[in-house]
Amino acid sequence: PDGICGSGVIRLLAEMFLAGLVDSSGVLVAKKDPLRMIDTRHGKGYIIVPGEQAAHGKDILITEADIKNLMRSKGAMFTILRIVTQSVGITFKEVEHFFVAGTFGSYIEPEKAITIGMLPDIPTDKYKRLGNASGKGAVEVLLSNRARRELSRIRDKITYLEMNVNADFMSQFTSSLFLPHTDLSLFPSVAKKRE
Repeated sequence: PDGICGSGVIRLLAEMFLAGLVDSSGVLVAKKDPLRMIDTRHGKGYIIVPGEQAAHGKDILITEADIKNLMRSKGAMFTILRIVTQSVGITFKEVEHFFVAGTFGSYIEPEKAITIGMLPDIPTDKYKRLGNASGKGAVEVLLSNRARRELSRIRDKITYLEMNVNADFMSQFTSSLFLPHTDLSLFPSVAKKRE
């Protein structure tokens, strides 16, 4: 191996959390696997692939700084999803289909993203991968009058939510900066796995 892709880091963090190698605040738990824990210039790190097994001859590792960066990103994503659903008066459980778009979205395993608190804890069969939805949509709009009318109809219903002035954003975001979240009732399947 040469490194870890973004969806791989999500899977890695989920598995490390479930195995007890990372605590809910994103701190590596050295006593769980002390031989793979090292100190780096970025803080504590965990060796995933030793250098002698890596394509470039260097250890492939994840540091606490990497974990904290991912936790901030997943926290922002979950908080935004929660505020958007609250703003239209629905809960995650009421969402019939949850579309995940983009190349990155095509590779995310919903179960792993739920485990770290990135995506809502709903049945994984509700998640639908769309791939390059914007590209597919652009082609459809260019080729179809019906699609252009539908686009206009949808465009007229769009609402803008400005998160930087949303009073609730920061408190919800802060709660999302843990694995999976400070409110475990939002992630019952994860709480069950951790028992």
